[in-house]
Order: sequence, then structure tokens, then C-alpha cells
Amino acid sequence: MTNEIEIITFQEVKSNDKDVTEVMYDKFLKELKEKYPNMEVLSEDCDEEFDEKKNGGTTFYSKILEMKLNFETFTDYIKYCMEQGADLEVMKPSKITVNSKEFGELLIYILDFFNKIQARYDISYTVSTKPEIENTIEELKEGIYDEDDKFDFLEDGYIDAKFVLKGFGKSEEEVISNIVKTVSEDMYVNKVITQPMEFESVNGVNIVKPEFSGLIAVEVFAKPFELIEFTYKYLPITVKFQEKNIELDISEIQDIGNDLGGAVFELSHAAANM
Repeated sequence: MTNEIEIITFQEVKSNDKDVTEVMYDKFLKELKEKYPNMEVLSEDCDEEFDEKKNGGTTFYSKILEMKLNFETFTDYIKYCMEQGADLEVMKPSKITVNSKEFGELLIYILDFFNKIQARYDISYTVSTKPEIENTIEELKEGIYDEDDKFDFLEDGYIDAKFVLKGFGKSEEEVISNIVKTVSEDMYVNKVITQPMEFESVNGVNIVKPEFSGLIAVEVFAKPFELIEFTYKYLPITVKFQEKNIELDISEIQDIGNDLGGAVFELSHAAANM
């Protein structure tokens, strides 16, 4: 089974000046060809649109590039998605296998990438929340699932992973509850353990000292998509997961790439509008 990934992807260059758009596009295309020498240009289209909401009415000019790219590794593919904020379709292969070492290094790369963006612009994600949690705090500290449950999760392709976060709030219970309420519904939280620590100011800003401050270790069972999503949204201090080869089908490869590209675009857009 090959891990080489082939995609078709679109990139757009847009401005309110036709000549500037052409110059920007030519420069962008040159940079792409230098960075991805195997790229194949499939089509180039020009577009013109009038936006009556912009400055009393503004015409925008865009050039849209459709291209084919090949990546030798899953990591190369993910780096492209994050650096280019790509809109893409994966053409092949139908499946890939990523070993635990590469996946772990990829999570560290994603964590570092998003840490730098959020620290630079002082922005973060707003995560959706569930109205309540199903288990008590005491049950979460003890662990929800028994050995048979864990075996079933692993047989179904879930990964046993542990994240360590920093958190603070009015109480230990509130901090734990807020984390569990906001994790993906497709991620199963098994256990949460806390360790109180001396409170540190947030980005150098002094705030009222909370009742609880410390480390929160969260054990979960999740698929690769949810592990990656949790990593860039919550920016954990550490990530650990079981050593096993991770199989991804074509839809998972595509969903992960588009999700990461969309996440980078979301943060970039938020920073540009600050």
C-alpha cells in the first residue's frame, strides 16, 4: 500500500485592481512551482464580481488556479494544507497507513504551528458546548470505561490518547466540566485527573486569582480526525497515544486536510479583522 497522496486543489488570488491581481497571481504561481515542482496546472480562470456592500460598491478581480499535486508522505500533505489553506479533493490512494512515530511528530508540528499563530495575534477558537455532562466529576476521576469497553474501542479503530492541558476557573469541578462539555461528540472521555499548581498570569495580564489553577490530564478514545482537531483547538502541553499503525481511508485523509486548511483560514481571517 502506497502512502503517496494525489490531490486536486484550488487557489484564488483576488483584489480590487485587475493589474494587481495579475501580478499577484503570477508571483504566487511562480512560488508554488518552485515549492512543488511536481505540480500540474489543470486550469486557470478569471472572474469579476461587484460587491455593493464594499465601500459603496467595489469590483473585485480574481484568478482561480486548479492544479494537481502529489505528496510522498501524509506529513507533506498536511503541511501543504496548513500552509496554503487549501480547498482540495483527494484522488488517491483509497487508504494509507501512518505509523505512530510519524503521527506523533505531526501532532507536535500542528501544535507548534497553531501555538505560534494564536500567540502572535492573541486569538483563539470559540468551541461549541453541550448543555451538561453525562457523568459526575467523581466518575470521571475514577474512569468511565472498563477493560471490555476499551478493547471494543480499539477494535473499532479508536486511539487511546492522553492530553495534558493548563486550566483555571472558579473550581476544579468547573474546569473539568468545561472541558468535557466542549469535546467533540465523537471523542469519548474516559478519565480526567487534575493537579493544582500556582496560578500564572495570562499573557502577562493580571486577573483575579481563580479558586483553581493547575494541570488537567484527559484520557480519551478518538479517531485521528478528532485527535488532530483537539490538538489545534485546545493546544495541550503534551500529547501521548498508544503505539499503533493508523489507517486512514480517502475520506478521512480529505476531511483532515480540509479541516486544517479551514482552521488556518479562520484564524487568519480573525487576525485580519482585528
